[in-house]
Amino acid sequence: MRFASETGKRIPRARSAVAALLFVAVVSTGGAAAEELRVGFGTTRITPEVPDRWTDLNGNASRDPDEPWVDGNGNGRFDPVYMAGFANGRAAAGVHDELLAVAAIFDDGERRIGVVTADVVGLSHGFVEALRDEVNDRLSLDYLLVHATHNHQGPDTQGLWGSSRFRNGIAAGLHRRLRARMGDALAQAVAALEPARIEALHVPSREAFGIVDTRLPDVIDEGVRAVIVRRPGDGTVIGTLLNFAVHVESLWDRNLELTADVAGYARRGVSAGLDYDGELFRRGLGGTTLWLTGNIGGLITTLPETPVVDPRDGRPRVAPSFEKARAQGYGIAAALLDGVDAGKARPVAPSRIGIHRHDLEVPLANRPLILGALLGILDRDLGWSRGVTTESEVALLTLGDVWIAAVPGELYPEIAVGGIEHPVGADFDAAPNLSPPWRTQMKGQLNLMVNLANDSLGYIIPRSQWDAEAPWIYGATQETYGEIVSAGPDTAGLLHRAFLSLFREASAQSSASHSPRQRSYQGVVDPSP
Repeated sequence: MRFASETGKRIPRARSAVAALLFVAVVSTGGAAAEELRVGFGTTRITPEVPDRWTDLNGNASRDPDEPWVDGNGNGRFDPVYMAGFANGRAAAGVHDELLAVAAIFDDGERRIGVVTADVVGLSHGFVEALRDEVNDRLSLDYLLVHATHNHQGPDTQGLWGSSRFRNGIAAGLHRRLRARMGDALAQAVAALEPARIEALHVPSREAFGIVDTRLPDVIDEGVRAVIVRRPGDGTVIGTLLNFAVHVESLWDRNLELTADVAGYARRGVSAGLDYDGELFRRGLGGTTLWLTGNIGGLITTLPETPVVDPRDGRPRVAPSFEKARAQGYGIAAALLDGVDAGKARPVAPSRIGIHRHDLEVPLANRPLILGALLGILDRDLGWSRGVTTESEVALLTLGDVWIAAVPGELYPEIAVGGIEHPVGADFDAAPNLSPPWRTQMKGQLNLMVNLANDSLGYIIPRSQWDAEAPWIYGATQETYGEIVSAGPDTAGLLHRAFLSLFREASAQSSASHSPRQRSYQGVVDPSP
């Protein structure tokens, strides 16, 4: 819900003109059959130490100077771990469950790609490039997708949630330690590589999970999507990629314990089963589950008053609580397990891995973001060629007939599935022109869309729905939420053109029968309409 920043190493690059798009795609195509697919998973704990505990006497989720605390490390001062996603000053008072980095490696004998996720709110492109510098050569990775689950109950990794709006909230050394632990998870996954076959599963569903779109038009990219990785011999599960669209914030803004929230419960439900305080209600698939957050702009979430039905007793949980987070995570897991039991998981024919990537110069129109970067509150590289820009990227990975789109922010679902409007009160006299919807151009047997992948640009809003000034759209009486945490009104169009290009390339790759084994493209594409 906020912009990314990072305090680690920055990776300088040559910059093109404002809003220019540097296109780099590496495509594996046709030719001789690839070697046997191998896949491995790895997991490490990334929970930061919370040395000092405190008591929130007035219930405002912000530590006041007169509220009691315990000096856990005996240094005579309060050492806060600021939690991300809501108001400033929400210091953690403990740990409920471990935050994780979960990694998967896919290797077809010619290409090796990694996917690593972390239970944090967001990671900037600078963080991603620094992590790639540390691990790609060491682990022989041709590409690494880095994802934040957008967890609102973890530490501040973007700098926006310190003690005040003008204080960076990233704990000293946090990014360095996080990169090391994510690297450890990837190394574990490489060490665990083994022959594998994959299955694709899509289970349409919405209501039981308590998912709502809090901004009109009411559009949700529904359903549970999963890649299930099995051993060829006995069919046991090595791991699962679980893709679902919801803000990871079921516990909302008064929780003071670090937790993986709904993503953690969903992972445990799929792998270990639906366990209620030591009583196993339903068995899981086994293996390791990796959560990938889907299209959540708009904002797709579960409000404090939204009921969530628990799959064990069928009763709704309403008030934010760990029971509600468990009900939602287990509900998502149960839907996936139901799909597997019903035989809906379909085998994916073995094929070579494809890697498609565009590097972007994204124009920044958000003055608070620019100011925050200049003041050192946000650690984000800025370019100044013809206006203010920041570096980012889009990517599309293909695992045979499974497509994975890496979206560097929070995508409004109507861009993916259709339903863009031009409401009265919008700031621009612009027709809804982001056509066709992205999913109609994704040709995989299963198409995953991963938000907050390789960057955290904030909300990706159609220009025709942009509303930073009154009058507010759809007759609203107060400021519309979304624009304050977006790079600007041109971001959606820039990404739209880039992704359509990637989809065309991947479609051409899948249909080519006598292409060279590998093609490389480099060039500059004008991102203007």
